[in-house]
Amino acid sequence: EMVEALMRGHGGTLDKMVIVGNTVMHHFFCGYDIRPLSFYPFHSDQLGMAAFTSGDLKWEGVLCEDIKFYPAIGSFVGSDILAGILATGMHLKDSYTLLIDLGTNGEIVLGNKERLLCASTAAGPAFEGANISQGMQATTGAISSIFQEQDEWKVNVIGNVKSAGICGSGLIDAIHMILKRGLIGEFGEIQSGEKEINLDENVSLSQKDIQEFQLAKAAIQAGVLILLRKMGIEDRELEKVYIAGGFGNFINLDHLNAVGMLKIPVAIMNKLGNSALMGAKMFLFEHSDMARAISDICQHVSLEGEADFQDLFVERLAFEL
Repeated sequence: EMVEALMRGHGGTLDKMVIVGNTVMHHFFCGYDIRPLSFYPFHSDQLGMAAFTSGDLKWEGVLCEDIKFYPAIGSFVGSDILAGILATGMHLKDSYTLLIDLGTNGEIVLGNKERLLCASTAAGPAFEGANISQGMQATTGAISSIFQEQDEWKVNVIGNVKSAGICGSGLIDAIHMILKRGLIGEFGEIQSGEKEINLDENVSLSQKDIQEFQLAKAAIQAGVLILLRKMGIEDRELEKVYIAGGFGNFINLDHLNAVGMLKIPVAIMNKLGNSALMGAKMFLFEHSDMARAISDICQHVSLEGEADFQDLFVERLAFEL
């Protein structure tokens, strides 16, 4: 329906269509069995490129003979991350780059032109709004940032309307603000004993919301540490770090660093925004062999299979006050 709306008034046919998404989206779209992704070892044999025509899909009003859903890298690292790799150009560089997509699953990619390691963490729901009581995506009505003005904090709301919830960038700012003011302790406990902290007259953070953030923070930190170790490098050897996600344009990198999400100098961090869309647009003008070339040097790492992942995760739940 969206493609048909875009084409309305232009006539003609589409020459080419590129689709990227996470592995579950890929399987739903292609009509594959999603059950293997729902239980251990969460493995599917149908991760490859899938080609269709509009006739195959029984689309009315859209004519296209070349529709491709690009291949997933692993069970929980889809072609949206493949597109993100293309967008950063990390697969072409001698130096080491880190890509963190705070989207559906919280995916991490580390490497260079010789080798790429990727993994998925359970961090996404906190930043996409799914596990936050008043969480929402970065759309109209979402608190996208919080800043201090004299002795008060102020909120920016997307669309300049009354706040309806909070998106990922606003959540990072909120945690930074309440940490800075001493409203929560080392373990995320609300010091006043109240059940929530008001951010404005409409939106508040609950104790559970703060704990969800801690889980996401710890998962990202532990995932990055494991990939660095498996690559055999230290974080000081990173040339660039890209932070992607739907709310990426609003994110405050200083606050991201201050809350302990990433212990990496802000100077090498770059906001990338929607890297999946950026890479998908690039794939429109690249031969599909480029996707295969990236996949050939990309290795999926199952974090839960690492013996010390749980230890690293638990060690990083607390805040550094």
